Amino acid sequence: MESTTQPLAVVRASSWPTLFDCSYKWYWQNVMGLRSPSGGAAHLGTAVHAGTAVYDQAILDGKFISVGEAVDAARESLQSPEDDVAWDENLSPADADSFAVKLTTKYCLDIAPTRTYTAVELKCTALDIQTAHGVVRLTGTTDRIRLLEDGRKGATDLKTGGRATEKTESGARRAVTKGHHIQLGIYTLMAEQASGERMDAPAEIIGLQTTKDTPCATGELADVKTPLLGDGKFPGLIEIAAGMLKSGVFPPNPKSNLCSRKFCPAYAAHCKYHD
Repeated sequence: MESTTQPLAVVRASSWPTLFDCSYKWYWQNVMGLRSPSGGAAHLGTAVHAGTAVYDQAILDGKFISVGEAVDAARESLQSPEDDVAWDENLSPADADSFAVKLTTKYCLDIAPTRTYTAVELKCTALDIQTAHGVVRLTGTTDRIRLLEDGRKGATDLKTGGRATEKTESGARRAVTKGHHIQLGIYTLMAEQASGERMDAPAEIIGLQTTKDTPCATGELADVKTPLLGDGKFPGLIEIAAGMLKSGVFPPNPKSNLCSRKFCPAYAAHCKYHD
């Protein structure tokens, strides 16, 4: 799976969902380097990741920190953005601070005690995938590696947002997993290379919802590698992506939920395909 051949492109793990949502947007962001300010919701997610990672890493290191210290780390991240943040009427800085406190606290008290991790924020070396079109190089940082009681391991990713969880038929809550298999699949492949171990456990989403009651829940994805690698009958998404990278053709998707001036830096000046 590894190669020293010059890659067609270097693709960050977190950008794969965009590549298959609106590849035209992906092109302008990742090939042309066009950027727009981070939205408040994305910045909140970064802050919650920071606070929960501090807590989980301390446990992994055999140390103890309080939930309050994890909350402080989340709030510090929220108050010290690395880039500009575009706040809007849907989420104010004060609301984001409140959510950061509540979600970090809930995670530490309700989710963390039920999980055993072998790695937190695992920065992976670049992974080259050989395809019929050329090499695609994957980069990124895996959120968590989870260890199950039977010894199997799998990737876990935290997701925040207004629709991070959903109700099941029984009325219980589960994390929304739809659409996350691509990113988790990339994390799994990269974590396997970084650790030298197979990741055979289901991948997992931990949903932390930014609504009034701040529900938190988990959800599993049984197989996140086959969609990426293919099964011999159907090509994997990495093969399909390599075809786009090779041809330089990146189709737009005007029906994307993120097709707007707010979410796409190419929307105003470079895209003529939306309404």
